[in-house]
Formats: sequence, structure tokens, C-alpha cells
Amino acid sequence: MTSAPSVITLDHRREIVLDEICRVARDDVRVELARETAEMLEARRHEVVAFVERQHEPAYGFNRGFGHNVGLAVDDDAELLDLLQLNLIRSHAAGVGPAAPREVVRATMLLRAASLSRGYSGVRPQVVQQIVALLNAGITPYVPRHGSVSASGDLCPLSHVALVLLGEGDVLDEQGERVPAAPALEAAGIAPLRLQMKEGLALNNGTQYLTAIGILAAEELREQLRVAGIATALGAQVMLGSAQPFRADLHERRPHRGALVVASWLRALLERSPIQDVHADKSIDGEVQDPYNLRCAAQILGSCYDLVEEARATFAVEANSVTDNPLILESDGLHIDIVSGGHFHGMPIAIKVYGLIQAMAIMARLSNMRCARYVDEARNKGLGSDLVWPEIDDGVRATSSGLMAAEYTSASLVNYIWGHSTPSHLFSVSTDAGQEDHVSMGAPLALRVLECLPRCAEVLAVELCFAAQAAAIRKVSDHFPSKAEIPAASNTVRRAFERAMQEAIELEEGRPVEVEVSIKKRYPWTEHDRRLSHPSEAVLDLIGRHFAPVTEDRSISRELGAVATLVRSGAISAAAAEFVDLDD
Repeated sequence: MTSAPSVITLDHRREIVLDEICRVARDDVRVELARETAEMLEARRHEVVAFVERQHEPAYGFNRGFGHNVGLAVDDDAELLDLLQLNLIRSHAAGVGPAAPREVVRATMLLRAASLSRGYSGVRPQVVQQIVALLNAGITPYVPRHGSVSASGDLCPLSHVALVLLGEGDVLDEQGERVPAAPALEAAGIAPLRLQMKEGLALNNGTQYLTAIGILAAEELREQLRVAGIATALGAQVMLGSAQPFRADLHERRPHRGALVVASWLRALLERSPIQDVHADKSIDGEVQDPYNLRCAAQILGSCYDLVEEARATFAVEANSVTDNPLILESDGLHIDIVSGGHFHGMPIAIKVYGLIQAMAIMARLSNMRCARYVDEARNKGLGSDLVWPEIDDGVRATSSGLMAAEYTSASLVNYIWGHSTPSHLFSVSTDAGQEDHVSMGAPLALRVLECLPRCAEVLAVELCFAAQAAAIRKVSDHFPSKAEIPAASNTVRRAFERAMQEAIELEEGRPVEVEVSIKKRYPWTEHDRRLSHPSEAVLDLIGRHFAPVTEDRSISRELGAVATLVRSGAISAAAAEFVDLDD
């Protein structure tokens, strides 16, 4: 297994991959610009500048106004042409709201540098090198979250990034507070950049803010999907469910990629599970089919898997694309063909970001349905009402709520995610005096993904705690219930008992009465029979360090939060991965 590189190189001859973007964003991995790429940028810059100066004709991005001001010509004066770029950045840095997360800003910066380094934006290598210098110095621009419609690019957030390259605007200090950028650059020995023709527009015209959020969110959601699979496996065991719906030969008959992957996870997680094996015989268990929340979990979570992977594939394309406007294309061997297009439009990314919200909404509801079943005495196969501890004194039992309220929390979180699931990309609001008459609204959509990720992790945390409580209850029980048919001989005995009870009551009360007696089968099991699979026990052990069985009512708020942190950190899937492969 090869180790990950300690430096990420921006090279126009190779593609950048999503893992590299995440490492720069989250782990502060260093970045460099390949020498050959810097030389290519320098050569192409000379070509296009010489062409514009020679033609003395309007060239958007070089000597014309921006947006609906495209009809305004700028005099052929170097200072005015540079001021055109500077004023573009200053005027468009108009965001509001709290700061975007540091990792989002760093990913945005890397993506912008990668796009410019492709050589079709007409910028000098110094522009890319300035972004790289800030990344390596750990200087993170203060970028207000709100203000982008992701249509003529993420103009507003990218302008806040660009301001810092110029020694203006604000940055985040080590405590995450907003401070002026100039002193931070001076302390790092980085001279402010002075923009020249086209470079301001090249810096703020792109989809990198939207794409950065999408990439980081998709990576976390992949982890939460694994946890959802683990929670499913725990539920299938402690709810005495069947492993049959996850068989490979069954899923080969409908081979959607996501369902195949999730079913393979579940088979691995359920392998050699004593608690499953002990009731697998239908003549003992008596259950013909599990509810959909277990039986259809591979199809449901598999669809979420497909949504996430489709999004990642699109984000990978975008990460290696050139998204500003105009682009400088080749003509007769020189990069001088200035072509206006629409690569800055965020719709290709927005629709995939919405897929991430869809995946979370589906995952959360599936988890919540299992939570509702856990606390329902009529449906949880002998786990009791609200998962109240079975060994509790009868008098105290009447005062106990167990995990009742945690199910409310799960329902509340699901509703929160649903409430953030508005398809903003379907509700375009025209901007720029109608020039930008159809915008993607991708950034507002992506910001809601960020809001929902912690909530989805909390939904899964509730379910994991329910599963841990259910497993603990099973382990102190000396039997498991059965819905298997009662033998005919037993019915004869039951009817005889009913008649005897009827006669005794009528004799005592002096009036007619009907008596109905029900018989429930249950089977004894050993301590070994009550154990789950090895990966499941490892996960339960980890959860148990943060959430102990609820043997009497207590507040579990902090514990739920701690388990949610485990979900987001990757610790839950890492515990299972000691025994099974949860890769794709």
C-alpha cells in the first residue's frame, strides 16, 4: 500500500483527486505549483496580452465592464485596466453571515488554484503561486457564508478569498476570529498581489465554493453511510431479524451498484453471529418477513450510496475543469481565442449537491423508523416498552420512561433535515439586472447540506444507542420470544384451561363469563447465543465507553452527543473494519 504524498502538486498534465482536496482542506497538506505548469502559464499570458494590446478591440475580462456593464469600454491605460480588476474584487466582496468553515475555504482556494493552473484563464503564474503561498502559510480568508447564487460563479465568496491575496479583507486567526488580512500576510512574509488584466475576473468567476462544500460533504456522508450500514446490522441482530434479504444471489437478480455494495457490507457484518444463528430456523422463530426498515435496507441505503457516488463523480470532473469566463482557447498554435461561455454556471453541481440532501433525508428516516420500532413493545420482539431495563423493580417500572424521549429527538432531527430539503436549484431568482436571468442557487443548497450533516449523525447516534441498549437487554434475558405456530396438542390444553378458568370465575361471581387464554412460546438460550458478530461486538464495545446501558432513568444528552462525534470521526466504522472490509 503506497503512502499518500506529503505535497500535492498542481500540474496541468495530471488530474487532482478528491482525496487530495480533502487532505489539503482538513490536514493542511502542503501544495506546490509544478515548474512546467508555471512556465506554461507565463507563456500563455504573454500570448494573450500581446494579442489584446495589438488588436485594440473590445475583449471581455480585459478592457470592458463586467456583467450588465459589458458595454462600457475602459481606456487603454494600464492603471485603469488594473483598477478594473481591483474594483471588481472589492465590489463583489459583499457577503454576509458567519464565516464559512476553514476547511471549506481551504478547499475553495485549492480548487481555484487548480482551475487557473490548467492554462485557459489567461493569468500569470504569480496568481496561482499567491494562493499556494497562503495555503502553505495556513492563512485562511474570512469568507461570509451567504451571498452566492452560483451562477456567474461563486462571485461573492471567491471575491472575499481574492481580497486577501491582495492584502485586503480579513482572515481567520488561530481562534477562528475575524482579523485584518494585511498583518497576517506581512507576518508570513507574503507580499500583496497586484492584479493585472483579466486576473480579477479569473479569481472570482467559478464554482469552487459550491464544489468545495459538495466534495467535503460527500466524503463525510460516505462515512455516515457506512455507519448506517453498521446500525442496520446491529438492528438485524438485536431485533432478531433475518439475514436472507442480503444474500448475494438475491441481489444479483437486481444488480444496482449501491444495493450490491450495502448488501455485501451487511453480509460481512452479520457473518458468524450467534444471536442470528440461534433463531434462524423459521420453525423456531416463526417470523415470515421483517419490516421494510430491515428487509429493504440494502435497497434503501444502496440508493443513498448511488446518490453520493454519482455526486462524487461529478465533483471530480468539476475539480479538474476550467470554470471562469471568458476562456482563452488555442488558435493557430497560440492561446489567443477569447471565448465567452457559461462554464461558471453551477447547475451541474447543484443537482448533485441536492442528491446529498436526498440521501441524508432517506437515511435519517430509515434510522428513525427503526428507533420507533425499538421502543414499541408490540413490535420489538420482547425488548419491552421504551427499552426500559428488564431487571428494574416493578414499582419503579411504572415511573420509568427509558429511551422514550430519545425517539422524539430522532423524529425532531428527521423533520429538521426534511425542512432543509427544499430544492433551491429549481427556484431561480434573476440577478444582474436580468443579464444573469437563470441562476443555480447551488451555494444556498450546499450550505444546507452543511447544516444537515451533524443532524444526520445525531439521528444515527440515537439509533446506535438504542441498538446498544437492546443488545444489553438481550444479554440479561434468559430466553428469546417466538411467533412459531403452537402445536395442536397445546391448543387442546389451552381450551381445557379456559373452560376450567371460566367455571371457577362463574362460580365465584355468579354470572356468565368468557375466558380467553393466549400462549406465547419462548426458547431458552445460552450466554454465547446472545452475542452478536465480532464486528458488531467491537462497535458495541466502543459505544459502551460513551453510552452505558440505561438501567434507571437518567439524562443521556451528553452521551448522544459523544456517540454522534464518533459517527462523524470515522471511529464507528473503524471499529468494525478491524474485522470486515467496508470499502467499496
